[in-house]
Amino acid sequence: MLPVAILLAGCATPGEQTESAQPDAVSLIERGYYEEGLARLEEAVRRTPGDADSRISLAVQRDEVVGRLLAEAESARSAGRHEEASAIYTRLLRLEPDNARAVEGLRRFDQHRHLSEMLRQGEMALRRGDLEGASRHAAAMVFLDPHHEAGLELRRAVEDARARQEVPYPQLRSRLSRPVSLEFRDANLKVIFEVLAEAAGLNFILDRDIRPDATATIFVRQVPVEDAVDLLLVQNQLLRKVINDNTIVIYPNLPQKVREYQELHLRTFFLTNIDAGVASDLIKTMLKTRDVFIDARLNTLTMRDTRDSIRLAEKLLLAQDQPDPEVVFEIEVMEVSRQRLLDLGIQWPNTFTALSPEQGAITTLDQLRGLDSSRRIGLSGSAGGSGSPTARAQARDSDVNTLATPVIRVRNKEKANIHIGNRIPIVSATTTPSTQGPVFTESITFLDVGLKIDLEPTIYADDEVGVRITLEVSNSIDRGRTQAGSTLVEVATRNAGTTLRLKDGETQILAGLLRNDVNRSADKIPGLGDIPGLGRLFGQHQDSETQTELVLSITPRIVRNLPYMAPNQMEFPSGTEALLRTGTMNLRGADARAAVDLAALARGPAPVPAPGLLAASPLAAPVVPLALSWVAPPELTVGDQATLSLQASGVQPMQSGMVQLAYDPRALELVELRAGDLLRGSGPTSFNPRIDQRSGQIFIALGRAAAEATTGDGELLQLRVRAIAPSDDATTVRLLSFSARGPTNRLLETRMPQALEMTVRP
Repeated sequence: MLPVAILLAGCATPGEQTESAQPDAVSLIERGYYEEGLARLEEAVRRTPGDADSRISLAVQRDEVVGRLLAEAESARSAGRHEEASAIYTRLLRLEPDNARAVEGLRRFDQHRHLSEMLRQGEMALRRGDLEGASRHAAAMVFLDPHHEAGLELRRAVEDARARQEVPYPQLRSRLSRPVSLEFRDANLKVIFEVLAEAAGLNFILDRDIRPDATATIFVRQVPVEDAVDLLLVQNQLLRKVINDNTIVIYPNLPQKVREYQELHLRTFFLTNIDAGVASDLIKTMLKTRDVFIDARLNTLTMRDTRDSIRLAEKLLLAQDQPDPEVVFEIEVMEVSRQRLLDLGIQWPNTFTALSPEQGAITTLDQLRGLDSSRRIGLSGSAGGSGSPTARAQARDSDVNTLATPVIRVRNKEKANIHIGNRIPIVSATTTPSTQGPVFTESITFLDVGLKIDLEPTIYADDEVGVRITLEVSNSIDRGRTQAGSTLVEVATRNAGTTLRLKDGETQILAGLLRNDVNRSADKIPGLGDIPGLGRLFGQHQDSETQTELVLSITPRIVRNLPYMAPNQMEFPSGTEALLRTGTMNLRGADARAAVDLAALARGPAPVPAPGLLAASPLAAPVVPLALSWVAPPELTVGDQATLSLQASGVQPMQSGMVQLAYDPRALELVELRAGDLLRGSGPTSFNPRIDQRSGQIFIALGRAAAEATTGDGELLQLRVRAIAPSDDATTVRLLSFSARGPTNRLLETRMPQALEMTVRP
């Protein structure tokens, strides 16, 4: 029979073998072995090319596997697990090499790896003034990751820069930038504007209400035409309105004329964090804007005012519309109860009864008559229901720890409540007299007992948290009901309240809420039970001691704080009380060789000055920007330390500065940070760093305490770092922002350095 069975098995048709292979392949695919299952189906198709069922099964299972892998990859990508999603896409391409979604997914992940480099290039383009290049990098970053904070911030910075550089009339701007020199004393205002119009190629139209006898005195040299015009307008309380590329209307600064000439703009601000009502009060108070409308449903603010007022409102709201700081409190509440009980001694009978053999218990004196030696009286004692002494020896120790570990997230200056316990119903009965008789009504109120914690945090800019905390632990004891039906409840409570100020991650323990209950009782024979040492043989002694302590541990962890903004970013010009404007009234220096002396044109040819006089003029001296550069080794080995030096060179006098640095905390660890020798000189130096090790951000405010400024080349600051982990790509140390000021608080022109790149070897 065995040879026959083997022969029959060998004679099985290919269709029968295919039918047996399909269930096994489907089972493998359902268990996640996609490659093995599809390989078996492909083998079955190769063995039986003409079997339609095999080809259909292979196509169906392949589509199902592709759908599963795509769903898993999208889920991992949405959850931020980019490496897992990339591995799934790679696995899918091995099964289906031409899958477009997998190819596109891998391409995007490859670009994701270069987001940091795209951000660096975008920031460099923004510093150079290349708004188009910075906009391209920002758009690419937001396309790859719509929620990328750095990319969104770069896009907002580009939009702000474009708004600031928007020039409605570019030709007019070039003409107003021409340098001129004016020397007029008590000259007619119209004559001065005629001379300016002829020299600058502009049309000045004077309103008819300007006094014809208005005069002005002005002596300026090598200043732009725009500044000269502004000086003349301020002297005579006039305003200007630009009509086109070469025409400006001059009119009196009167309410009626302002309403006629001044162009107003509409702007809607979509607010995210600040309430629209609060923003409206801010705009009305600071900018005196009357035409403001708020939409509480969309939390938007719409204002109608001049262009300068809208720009100032934008800066105000940019500084105020910040998300509220939030903090997470990790709380541990422990109630430790320790109980000690010692019950040791002999329990003796505490009552005795005389007994006679015939009559039982003797209760009257008559029963004592006739007693002799043949008739005796017995005694019977009882103590707690037992007539014989009982030895008691018991010791009991018990420790109880009640632990609650709530974690709660709270916004700044908002209250948070935690209650862990029960709500006890309290019944109150009231009686109302009536003609039919008294009417009884009951009302139920609830009393919260258990553990209650109230928190109210205040988050400070220096990553510290002030918290007002109240702790209460209570329990209730039912004392029955009154005759009127009201519930009597006795509540035992312990509470504590305090105000703390803790650093981010600092743990504070509040303890000392103790309760000690000591109880000592004895049931003993008088006299004998008081003998020291032997007293326990003549009585029962019970000692109990209960101690309860309440311990609270609280740890704040700041989730989000207000972003750091340098003082120069929060301060901007706003014009005068009478006239709002985004710029200040100042005389900007111009190239003396291109200056036009209008007074000289009116007087005729002037003698040519000596060559040395022009060369000695400070206006002709070129301004050399302050140049910054890095000095550091190109590579490090894990565990090694290196010194990174930020060098500054330039002839401009510098007295103070604000520095913001960023490094990769996964590859580098900051060991030491100190000021360089450039600002120190011979006097004291202020050096106030603020370091965030987790994000790798460093903010430094430095300056000279002495009145004189420093000039020359030297080391601005020095960083000592340690390599802690190897990096696949070069790790970077970037100078995010730098602002330096001279003795007169003038902002110095600075040339930013390239990002410092170092390789960390294992």
